[in-house]
Amino acid sequence: MTYENIKTIILTILVATSAFLTWNLWTYQPKYDLFETTNTVKEVTIATKKEVNQIVRPDTLLFHHSEKETYGTVSPAEIDKIIKDISVWNFNDFENVTEDMGNLPSYVHDVGKAVIMFPDSVPIDLYKSVIKIGDKNVTNFQFDRIVIDMNQVHKENGIVDFVSIDNQQVFRSHVPVSYIQNFKSQYFKLSEYSPEYKTYFAYEPSDKRIIYLPSQETKMERYQFLEKKLDSEQYKNALFSDPSVVQKSFQQSEEEYNDTSSLLRVNSDKNTLRYVKPAAGDNLTFPSGDLLKRSIDFVNAHSGWTDNYQFAEIDELNHRVIFRMYDSSGYPIFSDDPKITEIRQIWGQNEIYEYFRSNFELGLRTDDKTEVSLSSGTPVIKYLQSLDGFDPELLENVTLGYKMMLVKEAQTTFIRLEPSWFYRYDGIWESISLDETGGMNNGLE
Repeated sequence: MTYENIKTIILTILVATSAFLTWNLWTYQPKYDLFETTNTVKEVTIATKKEVNQIVRPDTLLFHHSEKETYGTVSPAEIDKIIKDISVWNFNDFENVTEDMGNLPSYVHDVGKAVIMFPDSVPIDLYKSVIKIGDKNVTNFQFDRIVIDMNQVHKENGIVDFVSIDNQQVFRSHVPVSYIQNFKSQYFKLSEYSPEYKTYFAYEPSDKRIIYLPSQETKMERYQFLEKKLDSEQYKNALFSDPSVVQKSFQQSEEEYNDTSSLLRVNSDKNTLRYVKPAAGDNLTFPSGDLLKRSIDFVNAHSGWTDNYQFAEIDELNHRVIFRMYDSSGYPIFSDDPKITEIRQIWGQNEIYEYFRSNFELGLRTDDKTEVSLSSGTPVIKYLQSLDGFDPELLENVTLGYKMMLVKEAQTTFIRLEPSWFYRYDGIWESISLDETGGMNNGLE
């Protein structure tokens, strides 16, 4: 073998070795020990989360068949069916038609109108998550009524108005007329024969508002439940950014939790839970467009919907949102001060300033079924008109509902829900109860 052949063999071996080492370097994957990933902050789950359509709900349906015939219901089952149906209608071509309206309440409640009523103003931007809106450039407005016109079923497009009684504003949308035709045959016409619907009559306290009340007596159930206390420690863990530094103390009937910026008080005598973060209320400017959304998100963050709470009131000026308890039949539940049937929130610029609610939820039902009959709306209106100093301009609403009372017996607390009439006057809800002589007593007692 010549010298040149030996050099060639050695060179070939070196090249092959280099290529092998390079390949191993490129493809080498070191074996690391596996570590389980853990969340640095554990999510607190107190009760349940809810979607917008479960919280922001209509509370009354009215179908105006003629000038003397109006059928209405508060049935959650009927409301759910109708909202589910209209959620796919694809509302389009929104326009502000406020200037074309005459007397707005009369227009809303005209013959041939189906009126879906909400407790207070709802931003259309939020309600886009419930109904289908094809108009991508729709202005963000507010509404408290959805009005479906049954008189347009013979035209190419149907008309659905989103009305704000408080703001005296109307935004009109258009939908395929086939949807309204189906709505008329499935709901509007049949309401006259459905046991879920009752006849209603109109009371007009002013030219800015028409209130509809049942024309006949209404049977409602009495309820009694055991009180189920909420876990204060869970709320501490949910509401404070760093629960490990929170200090706990006791003051008479109160548990108090605090850190350097926040305070949580749980009062067992008043049955309330109040969380305050004073620094969040310093800035007076506030982007109120998403006020309702962030209020829902705040409760969802700790799954805090312990009972059947629904959106009830919004006050953008004071950055306040109220969610109220409703019973399974669709009636609102009220109480004495403090408002233990409500979840109240007041917002600062970017954070919650105050969170106020009860420290309990409804436990097991303890009594048998008991029905009571409440009067029609006629004697209620007569009673209100007889009150000293009554100003019909200040009457905002009249409704059937429940008064919650907590009764302590030995070591047990019972929650009683008593059917009653309620009216909202100058921003305040009051109750009307029948006495033994057939008269009426006024006030949340």
